[in-house]
Amino acid sequence: MKILITGGLGFIGSNLTEYLLTKTNVKKIIIIDNFSQNTTKYLKSFIKFKYFYSPAVYIKSNAKVQVIRANIKNNQFASTITKNIDYVIHLAAESGVDASINNPRDSFENNVIGTFNYLNASKINKVKGFIFPSSGAVFGDIKPPMHEKLPRIPISPYGSSKLSGETFCETFSNIFKLNTTILRFSNAYGNYSSHKKSVIAKFIQNIIKNNPLVINGDGKHTRDFIHVEDICSAIYKSIKNKERLQIYNVATGHETSINKLIILLKKVFKNHNKTNIKIKHNKARIGDMRRNFSSPRKIKKELQWKPKINLYEGLSKTVQWYLGGNK
Repeated sequence: MKILITGGLGFIGSNLTEYLLTKTNVKKIIIIDNFSQNTTKYLKSFIKFKYFYSPAVYIKSNAKVQVIRANIKNNQFASTITKNIDYVIHLAAESGVDASINNPRDSFENNVIGTFNYLNASKINKVKGFIFPSSGAVFGDIKPPMHEKLPRIPISPYGSSKLSGETFCETFSNIFKLNTTILRFSNAYGNYSSHKKSVIAKFIQNIIKNNPLVINGDGKHTRDFIHVEDICSAIYKSIKNKERLQIYNVATGHETSINKLIILLKKVFKNHNKTNIKIKHNKARIGDMRRNFSSPRKIKKELQWKPKINLYEGLSKTVQWYLGGNK
């Protein structure tokens, strides 16, 4: 099985590559990344790979893991690199509500045009399946828990761009018979996240640096935090999905407030003799959902997947990774 991962040097991509390397049926992994936010530092920690600094110098290689520095907006290269690929896992994206509000064009160009390029290339080259990681942001401020049949009403450019990707997946599946799977990840955390600006990554790094934890609003807004290892297992399960089109929430189903998250982090860091944790409150952010958690009922039933790592355990593992010098 040959797998292509766009955005494969990022947080989820690095964890996914490490996970897939444990599977004997995975014979080759090709990673596409533009290096705008990522480097090969995570990858270097667990595997040797063949690196190509641009599409122009890429040649076929027997290396099990290959990394190509390329932009997903390069339509011609998308059509070339997806030849003889079995599955495309399209992780590359301009992520985050804040980033999309500050620069909505980047969200559109990367998340809509980039997704279209690899969907179309997958259709042309008859890949067996296209996996599109989406987000609960497509639902907007709908009352949770989110389930797959709720109306999608995004309230941020990021949510809108992810919704566009979802609808293109649905169209390519229905019109061109391309097997597509949409996975709506809840808030991911875990190893290989030192470059991330997500709340858990920021909080852990701030605690280590003795900086205050900044809460936007009253801290009562909630999220569904899921460990990246559980996300990787869900992606792998979805590779085996034979349905023409499927949409799944990849979530724990548990709602955790930011205030509760801080309580758990304090408990974890107390085990490392760090107790002086400061808190600072800012105004609530524009486009931020007040409550956000999803039901994983469908994926549990249809793919026999379930999350295995609870939040305290996952935070403990993540903090240990950071304290091990992986910053």
